[in-house]
Amino acid sequence: MITSRDVQDIISKLSSDKAKTREEGIKLLNTWLEGEKAIDFCKFIGQNTAKLKPEEIPSPETWPFITKLLIQCVSMEISSSKRRLPKLMFAKTLRGVVQKAEANKFSGE
Repeated sequence: MITSRDVQDIISKLSSDKAKTREEGIKLLNTWLEGEKAIDFCKFIGQNTAKLKPEEIPSPETWPFITKLLIQCVSMEISSSKRRLPKLMFAKTLRGVVQKAEANKFSGE
């Protein structure tokens, strides 16, 4: 069962200025997006997202916030990888989150 603390841990790692910590956050998020854990995670995030009112700033435990944070991570990964290729796991995780957020059974609607 996912808790608010689990989501906050993911968010704090993804928000880090350090590339290694962001990578740990991606790995942690991916563990919650796989298998049986995905159902609990997506339901939790979806329910919080469904409570959002129009024009309200999304709280950290919502799909819009997590998606925006992942976009920032991908952007930082691309800009910091001048001499190497960016790590694909950032983009793959972003794609997976968008797919789960759009899926009716996970969206919270």
